[in-house]
Amino acid sequence: MGCGSQRSPEHKLADQVTQSVYADDVQGVVQNFDADLQRQVKRADVGLISDKMHALGVYQGLTPTTADPQARRYAYQANFSNGTMQVEMRLDADGKIAAYRVLPAAPIKPVR
Repeated sequence: MGCGSQRSPEHKLADQVTQSVYADDVQGVVQNFDADLQRQVKRADVGLISDKMHALGVYQGLTPTTADPQARRYAYQANFSNGTMQVEMRLDADGKIAAYRVLPAAPIKPVR
């Protein structure tokens, strides 16, 4: 990955949360969530997602895929040594995370 100073504040925020999920660190996950989203986070859910991430190997950072700054929506590919996942994030007007989702990577369709 390139120099960390070239990443946007949103990218750094998404990476911090993703690293915390990977580490199964609930406090690290919710520290930048808005109050509504903090109430939705369950310890067991963070552990489940962390386990799925670890099944893909060592976390190697995020690659931006889409950004809609006006809507404050951002998407990234989470890279692991043996696969990828998708991370989606939406920020509120105060810059707190109002939505954060981790999804399996879209399956590659076979060429016919």
